[in-house]
Amino acid sequence: MLRKIGLFCICCLLAAMWQTSATARPLIIAANPQAPFKYEADGQVRGIDIEVMDEVLRELAIDYEVLLIESDQRLQVEAKAGRIDMLLLYSENEDRRTFLDYPSESYIDLDWNFFIRAEDRGKFTFSKFDDLRSITIGATHGISYTPEFWDAGLQLQLVSENSLQIDKLLAGRIDAVPMNTISTLHQAHIGGYRNQIDFLPKPMKSKAYYNVFSKASTHPDMDKLKTEYDRIIRRMKDDGSIDQIKATYIGPSS
Repeated sequence: MLRKIGLFCICCLLAAMWQTSATARPLIIAANPQAPFKYEADGQVRGIDIEVMDEVLRELAIDYEVLLIESDQRLQVEAKAGRIDMLLLYSENEDRRTFLDYPSESYIDLDWNFFIRAEDRGKFTFSKFDDLRSITIGATHGISYTPEFWDAGLQLQLVSENSLQIDKLLAGRIDAVPMNTISTLHQAHIGGYRNQIDFLPKPMKSKAYYNVFSKASTHPDMDKLKTEYDRIIRRMKDDGSIDQIKATYIGPSS
């Protein structure tokens, strides 16, 4: 069972849970809201990660609740204390491994690809930055991209707001722009212009993200969840379930 808990009552919820026995409480999942992965819409928590976890926990018959918390620091403090059982969509590093257990399976790579107009499909390629020297590339002040991108000597047209980039691309003022791939496809899908954009297949950068388990969790079903999680995720990847969930939020693959 999923019940979304708003940020305003998180402290009350956590306090109440710890006045009950461990067997009575639901599994507590927390995340920093970010569409299309986990976010609130029309009073409901939605997103790719929410639907994936719903499938996993329904198969294991584990009741759960989702907290959306905008502070990464708060999320980690609560996970270290064991008051949160799982965190959604975290990259791997050694510091986090001191208080989080990572599964083997990831179903989300946060990629940055070069987006182009759909009408230019097949016109441009990207295997190395030299391939892009003859075209105008959009870039946004304050985004790190990669050091190699900034040092490549490309013809850059800079703006201060990343939200302007797709409008510039569709208007023909730039030829390509590196963007977070899934988030950009989600915005295009809900904005009705998905068929007007495409992206070059090779990512400019890519990093795997995971749904992770608090080492301090005392939830009685945590061992079962850790044992079965990878198996269920592999099955959902193999049978296309995860691709179907993603398509709901970003549209079908081109």
